[in-house]
Amino acid sequence: MAYPPGTFKGSFWETDFLTQHGFDAVVSHVKEGQRSSKTLEDYLKMRARAEDEYSKALLKLTKSFPVDYGGLGKAVDELKAEAETEATVHALTAAKIQEEVTKLTEFREKQKEERKKAEEVVHKSHKFKADLYRKMLNCKNTYEGKFKAAEKAESDAEKLKFGTKPKEVEKARKVAHQCQASSMKADEDYKMSVTAVENARKCWVREHADGCDTLQRLEEDRIVYLRNMIWIFTNLVSDLCVRLDDSREKIRLVAELCNEDTDIQDFIKAKSTSTSPLQAVEYIPCGAPDSVQNHPTPNHNNMIYAAPKPKLSNSRHIYEVGEDPDDLYEAIYDYSPANADEVGMECGDRIQVTLGAATEDGWLYGLNTRTQLRGLLPKNYVQEV
Repeated sequence: MAYPPGTFKGSFWETDFLTQHGFDAVVSHVKEGQRSSKTLEDYLKMRARAEDEYSKALLKLTKSFPVDYGGLGKAVDELKAEAETEATVHALTAAKIQEEVTKLTEFREKQKEERKKAEEVVHKSHKFKADLYRKMLNCKNTYEGKFKAAEKAESDAEKLKFGTKPKEVEKARKVAHQCQASSMKADEDYKMSVTAVENARKCWVREHADGCDTLQRLEEDRIVYLRNMIWIFTNLVSDLCVRLDDSREKIRLVAELCNEDTDIQDFIKAKSTSTSPLQAVEYIPCGAPDSVQNHPTPNHNNMIYAAPKPKLSNSRHIYEVGEDPDDLYEAIYDYSPANADEVGMECGDRIQVTLGAATEDGWLYGLNTRTQLRGLLPKNYVQEV
């Protein structure tokens, strides 16, 4: 029977009953193909893992983005937003690749099982055929030996046929008869073994052809599947690149709107403190009329300064006696007097205020109960008890 050329079953037959080099070559090729499938599967697994880890690393990086103003701030915000988008895209790509890996694993395992079944059937058939063939060779050798022995016994009996010793002639005839029977029995065994080998050969031919068809189908399916898998993976990566390029374009468009002059003006409007520098320090001699000692005022850095000290005067516009001459205050900051008419304090000192300054000048007049000294003290250094 002729088999189609260019196929496994038409190209890998045996020339020896005891070998199966052709089928082994086909099996070896299919196994190598499945190892190639496993290599591609491992690559896709590692690629999916790399995409997922890169996604997580991007998200972690976005937590440290700086805060800026104006157009640059918008560009940085857009960069952060698109980095988060990119992380999402990489995570989705990793998930899709992992889905294809799962499908490929199932496909490869299924092919492996089919190959093993086909291989087992053909190997079993080949072993059975080879065992019968070896037995047939033994039967043939036995038959040939018995046949030669029968011919020799017959020849010896014929030579003694006309001899003078009847007993020897009778013995030779019996030996020739026995050898002839053994030869006929060996011949029957040989014929039966040939028939058994032929039946095994026909079965093996069918199994070999079916096995080659199965392996060729598996190899064709593998080639088509892996080709499509590579195509799918390429499309996933291509789509990833397109999405990333669109994301980069958004960043570029926002960055184009960034202008250094505008950003600086935005910062000035948001954080401006004063449009004038510090005023020049003037020398004011002691005893000068209407002189006022300049004392710093509280700033925004939690440093406390006394307000400008008022003049001691009998004018009720500067000092007014409180309704309760024994109003009690507590010092919340240390204060060292700068002039003789002031009283020093330490944090926690109790002050009996006997005279309160006008609200706008921020000074009080009182007695430090710890030192028993009287004088002016800054109002923002004490709190009422």
